[in-house]
Amino acid sequence: MKSAILIIIALAGISYASNAQEKITSVTLTDSMTTTAIDRPGDVYIVTRSGQIQKLSTDGKLLLSFKADTVPTLFDPRDGARLFIYFRESQLYRFMNPSFNPLSTFEVDPAFAIQPWLICPSGEYKLWILDQADNSLKKVDIQTGRVEVEVVVGPDILDDASNFTAMREYQGFVFLLNPTRGIEIFNPLGIHIRSIEAPGIRNFNFLGEDLYYLKDDVLVFFNLFSATTLQQTVGKGYEQALVSEDRLMLFTPLRVDIFSFTHP
Repeated sequence: MKSAILIIIALAGISYASNAQEKITSVTLTDSMTTTAIDRPGDVYIVTRSGQIQKLSTDGKLLLSFKADTVPTLFDPRDGARLFIYFRESQLYRFMNPSFNPLSTFEVDPAFAIQPWLICPSGEYKLWILDQADNSLKKVDIQTGRVEVEVVVGPDILDDASNFTAMREYQGFVFLLNPTRGIEIFNPLGIHIRSIEAPGIRNFNFLGEDLYYLKDDVLVFFNLFSATTLQQTVGKGYEQALVSEDRLMLFTPLRVDIFSFTHP
């Protein structure tokens, strides 16, 4: 981890790859997609504008669907065994099993944050909270009620928490998405260590050591340990992308095109 923290702040090299992709199938969605996610085993999740979460295999087969009362603010399938969902309006968050049955539901403790804007899980019993009231980033233990990390983020990085639309923890780091600027990366102590300039992106995900996102018609892989970047051109007109070990899934609001894929 220490080596990762040191390396990730280095300047990234950029190279390009042009792997051929063979289209496997297309799936028409029953509702307009807002965001997408993929769990560690490779199942795909689509969150729609009506609050439905659809679970698909990487070959496009519908496995399950779940209808939330309101559109989730954040959904993270994590390892596929314990799904996480957060609703800002009610300040509720929930852990669910792979069949979308609730395991536990909690209200964000107001002692932790005045105006929680985003929250995401950290391990089994901890949360990261982005507080809009003071633009702070906090890590809390929900079992003990202890605040483990609390950092006020400077206005050059975080001038208004409401500009951010997604937050994830991965490999101990925290990642915040500002669609007008790109991705901000924080270390396990909540200290900002890097910005990835990528204005206009809608989402990001992880595959092994890589963070990846779709920027226009380019799929970008940023290695978290070497800080190198690989870029691969894909078709035009897509808004989001998901990658598994052997599949590339490209999304428009009402369709997903699935291709065979080899990591560049």
